[in-house]
Amino acid sequence: MKPLDLTRFDLNLLVVLEALWTERHVGRAAQRLHLSQSATSHALSRLRTAFADQLFIRHPRGIEPTPLAIELMPRVAEVLESVRLVASPRGPFDPGRLQATLSVAATDHAILTVVAPVLAKIQAVAPGVVLKLRPADTESALRMLDNGDLDIVLGSGSFAQAPQRFDCQLVHKERFVGIARKGHPALVKRGKKLHMELEDFVRLPHILVSPRGDTRGAVDDALETLDRTRKVTVTCPSFLAVPFMVGASQSIAVIAERVALRMQETAQLSLFELPVVLPAWEVLVIRARGRANEPAVQWITNMMVAS
Repeated sequence: MKPLDLTRFDLNLLVVLEALWTERHVGRAAQRLHLSQSATSHALSRLRTAFADQLFIRHPRGIEPTPLAIELMPRVAEVLESVRLVASPRGPFDPGRLQATLSVAATDHAILTVVAPVLAKIQAVAPGVVLKLRPADTESALRMLDNGDLDIVLGSGSFAQAPQRFDCQLVHKERFVGIARKGHPALVKRGKKLHMELEDFVRLPHILVSPRGDTRGAVDDALETLDRTRKVTVTCPSFLAVPFMVGASQSIAVIAERVALRMQETAQLSLFELPVVLPAWEVLVIRARGRANEPAVQWITNMMVAS
């Protein structure tokens, strides 16, 4: 595709392109832009001519972007954000005056360990902000960041391999610990920490956090290197229920340390060091690079990182 001649191109068309991308509907895009539907359709026609591509294809629910539109939008978002920053008043950002809904995709783990600890501060500093929390599936969350449907994502695991068009900041590192009910006879104190012998660890019934119902996890891979196996007697789709089942039984479980610390008193738990080595992992804030410098996005990122 040859470069655009900017002397002949109306840069306001990029604003129309952004609205069409966000709304996926010509009529709704027109309302967003405070234009008539015919004016918006005409602008789309000019965009198609300029880029020599349909950009959006009609379907029963509205319009869908072409591959070229998908390729262009991260760069278009970056350009428009740069223009907005240049054109914005230079006064300091005041979160206390912010009236906005900030959309955050997050895992249950991130909601408990990142959002919950800082929520009171967010509400005190920015009472006009509404946090809209959504599930954080890697593929859909990154697509929604591209679309502008999300402001930030809180994630770990596969999110660490997010493409270069996303900005990632470390919130905290996490590790696994064992949990058992308080006073469990298999717990042994060494120094300031509780431990469990490998023989007891594999003998006792385990509750496994397993959203898909799998009966095998990272613990089993680690035990396999020692030629040992454990006994999983319960699988549970939500890690939030597991501490309470452990606290009311002889079962043990392996969960994230920050989760265990926040729930140990409520669920009557003891935390213990594992007799196997498991990898630690990172929890990240992910943003579209084109929006990383937006004052509201930067502020909510700083709040999460500070948690």
